[in-house]
Amino acid sequence: MFPSPRRRRVLFAAMVAACAAQPAGAAEAIVVVAPDFWCPFSCKAGGAHEGFTIDILRAVFTPLGRQVKYENLNYARALLGVRTGRYTATSPTYKDEAPDFIYPATPISRNRYCFYTAPHSHWLYKNAASLAGQRVGIVQGYTYGNEIDQAVAHKTAAFELNYGEDLTYRLARKLLLGRLDSFVEDENLVSYTMAMHADVRLRQAGCAPVSYSYFALSPALPESRALAREFDEGMARLRESGQLERIMKAYGLHDWVR
Repeated sequence: MFPSPRRRRVLFAAMVAACAAQPAGAAEAIVVVAPDFWCPFSCKAGGAHEGFTIDILRAVFTPLGRQVKYENLNYARALLGVRTGRYTATSPTYKDEAPDFIYPATPISRNRYCFYTAPHSHWLYKNAASLAGQRVGIVQGYTYGNEIDQAVAHKTAAFELNYGEDLTYRLARKLLLGRLDSFVEDENLVSYTMAMHADVRLRQAGCAPVSYSYFALSPALPESRALAREFDEGMARLRESGQLERIMKAYGLHDWVR
C-alpha cells in the first residue's frame, strides 16, 4: 500500500531534518577491529590503554573530523569482516596475511622477534645452530620467520610450547625462575611487559630480521585508498610534531624511526 500524499510529505520532511542534523562535511566513522590480547599493539576496547596502533589511528584521523571506533574481535573474524566491507580496517596486519587488502605506504609498527634471557646469562642467538642445548619458550601457533620456524620443526633446541593468557609475562617468569634458558617474542611485547611489571628485567640475546605491519583497509570499501593516503600524511605529521614518540612512550616503547 502506497503512503498518502500527507504521509509522503511527513516522510520527506523527516528526511530533510535528518540530513540537516548531520554537520556539513561529516565523515563516516572508521570502524577498526582487532583482538584484545595483542597489547601493546591492540588491547581491550574502552580500556585505559587500547593499544598504540589504535592511539595512532585516533591521532591521525580525529583532526580530520573522522571518528575512529574500535571493537575487539577474533583475528580470523576481523580479517573476514574487513575483507567483506563490514568493518573499515584492522591493525596491525602483515601484508602477506591479507595481500588483497589496501595498505598505506607507511607501516604502523616495526616488528622483530628476539630471544631473551635472564640478565646474568651470556648466551647469544646467532643462528639455528646456536640454539643447541637451549630450553626455549615459544608460543603455540606463532610463526617466527623461516630460520626459527625450521629450528622448531627440526627440534634444534628443547622447545616448550606455551598458550593462554598473559603469555609474555608468564614466559618471563618461567625464565627468571630457571625453568627456561631463553624465550623468543616480539620486542615490542617484551618492552611493554617490562614497563608494566617491575619484577621483569630481561636481557635481549639476539634477534631475527626486522619486519613491518600495517593499518590494513578493506578492499571492498571505495574510501580505503583515500584513508591510506590520509594515514601516510598523518604519520608524517605525528613524527614531525613528536606526538608519535609520546604515544609510544605511554607503552614503554619508542618511535622506530629515530
